[in-house]
Amino acid sequence: MCVILFIGIILFITKSKVFIIKKVSILGNPIMSGEDVKEKTQYLIGENIFFMKTSDIIKATEQNPYVKTVEISKEYPRQVNIKITEKQGIFCSEKDGQYYIFSDKGVLLEKADNIDNRNLIQILGLDEHVGSLELGDPLGTNQRIINVLEVFSQIEEVNPTNYKIDSIDLSDFMNIKVYIGGVEGRLGNDENIPDKMNKLMHIVENTEIGIEKGYVDVGFDGSPIYYKEEVKNEEGNIKNEGV
Repeated sequence: MCVILFIGIILFITKSKVFIIKKVSILGNPIMSGEDVKEKTQYLIGENIFFMKTSDIIKATEQNPYVKTVEISKEYPRQVNIKITEKQGIFCSEKDGQYYIFSDKGVLLEKADNIDNRNLIQILGLDEHVGSLELGDPLGTNQRIINVLEVFSQIEEVNPTNYKIDSIDLSDFMNIKVYIGGVEGRLGNDENIPDKMNKLMHIVENTEIGIEKGYVDVGFDGSPIYYKEEVKNEEGNIKNEGV
């Protein structure tokens, strides 16, 4: 009797339309990857919820470079939930009119024709690395590049000031430069970047110094050196001057 009951349950599970997937929900508000993931997982509709392969879903979902983590759950009898967390586009590099958007770890997430209204830090001096990249590729094999990008992404994440890093010039790792508005920050090499940026930001946000255009050199031990270029107001009068 138990054997017959067991066989009956198995047949019900495998043959009944009760357990045929009718809905796939994409959760986590994945702005950049949601539509793509939804399209890639539509094949689940019509499958038996007991026999779907989680590994196949993860594999299909992770084809999108924006996908960071995937969590899959079932709502019996007919729904599958796919929760996505996304990588964030932090940096961009421009080559031949196209923008390459990278994660904090230098992974290429997207190629775009424009980056209007996107809060990205432009990376200068790496043109030779980006042209041949495909989605999901890292920005070169130079670990120094990846390390610097990770450091700057952390700095930007916890930046307590109202001043944003606009671009970073990595064309020379012995003379790294950052640009904040009209101010050029000269960091020197890639050692102790957080400390150097802390000094730089203190000068940039210091209203008594009032530097709007010029440079700040923090690439050495000791007190930073800064120079303020003349900035004129709407009336043509000089707003600041000197060192």
